[in-house]
Amino acid sequence: MRVRRGAAGCLVALLAGALPALATPVGASAEPAASSNIAVPAPEWTALLDRRMGWTGADGIYSIPLSGDERPGSAGATTTFFTFSDTFIGRVNASGQRVSGATLVNNTNALLVGAEPDPSDIDFYWRTSTGGAPLAQVVPRPHTDPRRWFWPNDGVVVNGKLYLYGLRMKEGGGGAFPFAVDGMSLLRTDADSVPPFSSYQQVDTPLYLPKSGAKGETTYGQAVLPNTVTAGAPEADGYLYVYGVRNDRSSKKMVVARVLPQQIEDFSAYRFYSQGGWTPSIAAATPLTDRISSEYSVSPLADGRYILVFQLDTLSNKVAVRYADTPVGPWSDYTVVYTAPEDDISPNTYTYNAKAHPHLSTPDRLLISYNVNTFDFFEHFSNADIYRPRFIWLPLDQ
Repeated sequence: MRVRRGAAGCLVALLAGALPALATPVGASAEPAASSNIAVPAPEWTALLDRRMGWTGADGIYSIPLSGDERPGSAGATTTFFTFSDTFIGRVNASGQRVSGATLVNNTNALLVGAEPDPSDIDFYWRTSTGGAPLAQVVPRPHTDPRRWFWPNDGVVVNGKLYLYGLRMKEGGGGAFPFAVDGMSLLRTDADSVPPFSSYQQVDTPLYLPKSGAKGETTYGQAVLPNTVTAGAPEADGYLYVYGVRNDRSSKKMVVARVLPQQIEDFSAYRFYSQGGWTPSIAAATPLTDRISSEYSVSPLADGRYILVFQLDTLSNKVAVRYADTPVGPWSDYTVVYTAPEDDISPNTYTYNAKAHPHLSTPDRLLISYNVNTFDFFEHFSNADIYRPRFIWLPLDQ
């Protein structure tokens, strides 16, 4: 959920960057490349996050295997770390309504043991105040200003350490959306720590570029591809690919940096893709493709290709994919693989931020999640079923 802390405002500022980003770019087709549902619902995974006590809804879902093995079918031998952004903590009654006292915190996480979506195998975590009130699991440090918070992005395990890119947010910005990006941090903790991120180190990174002229604000960390032997990548080249979003006025565009795993904390070693090559200058980076969402994923396939999973045009009911032969493209035209039905829950609901979870997948089908939300904040209390991730299966024998 993209809300101002403690406010019942519009939830889409960061998602859309600005509402004009929903417009179709010049030269792009206004119609999807396909309209049939190639993907099918994964009700067993959707049910895992349908909860009535404690953690009762969130967005921003990312999954990271703590073994570091990203191969489809590998989850049975590891524990999965899930991270979420804005989260409701409280109780939901038998009528599906949040009861008085529900609390919204900026991030939480969870641990799932094994490969099955069994509610008995997952535990959720958040901090609490001395008085027992729910608090976000990670906060910017030094935490001298409560008007700053983290929305977690993607991460990776390197040499027993769990790294997480955290989007630092702040109140301000003016206009209809009174909050803004403050920067991108890299958080580090031991991969075997329980609860996750009960202690952690924070490094503020240069992986953020303010808007400059025609180039929109840019951040890196929205998707991480460990294209390594350790991660089980079929065409491993040894690099971590750290993808980001450039919020141009016409469309959200995909950008990428790469770094060797052992240099993940050395930001001088990051190289940014620019016009077919790599440069140390973040300002010189050029986009790979467009019409993506604020959060997405890039994953290797067994045949050596790579698949980009995203929500078409940021906020829409269209889950889309593109394919490429390398982690940087060139990317194919998009194909819509699923039309989410949750837009019909009410006139206020919308869907966003589709992404894949490769290690929770199987060799012949890819597990994908997307988020569901509402423009009417009070609808979160009258209908608690809206605000939680949904899952679908995408067959890979296409």
